[in-house]
Amino acid sequence: MSTGRSGDSTLDRVDLIFGAVQEHGYLTLSEVVEHTGIPRSSAHRLLTRMVRMRWLLRVGSNYELGVRLFSLGTEGLRNHWFHRIAYPRLRELHTRTGYVVHLAYLDGTEAMIWDKLGGGAFGAAVPTRIGMHRPAHQSAVGKVLLASETDEFIAGIRHLAPSTSRTITDLDLLHGEIAQVRERRFAVDRAESFNGVGCVATPVLAGMADTSDGHTTTAAISICAPVARIDQRLVVPLLAAAADITRHASPNPMMENRGGV
Repeated sequence: MSTGRSGDSTLDRVDLIFGAVQEHGYLTLSEVVEHTGIPRSSAHRLLTRMVRMRWLLRVGSNYELGVRLFSLGTEGLRNHWFHRIAYPRLRELHTRTGYVVHLAYLDGTEAMIWDKLGGGAFGAAVPTRIGMHRPAHQSAVGKVLLASETDEFIAGIRHLAPSTSRTITDLDLLHGEIAQVRERRFAVDRAESFNGVGCVATPVLAGMADTSDGHTTTAAISICAPVARIDQRLVVPLLAAAADITRHASPNPMMENRGGV
């Protein structure tokens, strides 16, 4: 069924194709037309160009995301100036605690995992991955990111889907939780995102910035451990790591006047 959102520009249509392929894994030309509403001739022309540029890979009559995207994603992750500052401190935090450490940012009302450190048996029990999106209200890292937004932004959240039996699904409870997070500067979840897994999280900043997405908090970091291990002993190193990242990332180098326009 067509979405009816065919868009007015080539970029709009490319974005629709990326979104459809990302959601479904792979699609035929007919399915791209069905899911995007782009006319068949235009869709075929765009798919051909996107394959040529390695944005997509054609396998038989199906199209999937291409190697160029994976290359850009990996390089973008490791080469981003803020990640270069944060990563050694996240690695030290993981080494010090022995638990899973996440770096995440807010994408709409979802927390997106920017990086994950920690393997082994417990790392496998935390089924997150780089690039994963999850509703922000379900996790400590998401609640910290929401707490950094305006009251108007929070008021726009209408539906709280559960992940486990402990997920906050009541809007009043979420608003109360966010008020507490703003006061203490860290958030906690106890099996609200994954059964048996707890997390503590806090924001990390990169000075003042005028951003296109309007978010004032650059990102957030978290430590995930078995629920029984979530206590103040993890909060102390978490806050110290966040303060160190924020100190080294300020002022924001992208806001420096380089004489351009």
